[in-house]
Amino acid sequence: MANNFLGVSKHNLENGNRLIIPPRFRSFLSPEFVLFKSPDGCLSIYDVESFEEIIRQARLLAGTKEGRERARVVTRAARYMNLDKQGRFTIPQDYIAYGSIGNSVYLTGEGNRLEIWSEEIYCGMGADKEVSPEDFPELFY
Repeated sequence: MANNFLGVSKHNLENGNRLIIPPRFRSFLSPEFVLFKSPDGCLSIYDVESFEEIIRQARLLAGTKEGRERARVVTRAARYMNLDKQGRFTIPQDYIAYGSIGNSVYLTGEGNRLEIWSEEIYCGMGADKEVSPEDFPELFY
C-alpha cells in the first residue's frame, strides 16, 4: 500500500499516554500497525506492510553474527499496536521514555510513516523552518 502521510499537527496525550490519530492519517493506516523506536529519537508508526519491508532489509544482514545482532535490534524496537474505534492507541511506557515524550507531541507525516516527536525535541530541532528553493536546488517544484 502506498502511503501519503504528509503534514504536521500538535496533540496532547490523553490519560498520560494515549494518542488519537487524526482522521486524515487514519485513512492511510490499518487498525493494526507497527510502533517503532526510530534511531532518530522519535517514535515511528508504519502500516504492517511497510514495516515488513524494513524487516526484510534487516534479515539481509543476518549472514553474520554481527548482522543478526543488528537485525535483532530492529525487531526488538518494534511492537504491533491497534487503534480503538475512536482512532486512539496507548503508547507503551518504555516507548514514552525512549522518545522523551511529555504531555504534548508533534505528529508528522513522513510519506511512508508517521513520526511522534516530543514537543521539546521537535521545537529544538528547527522543525518550523520553511522550505526554500535554496535548500533543495535538486528538486523541481
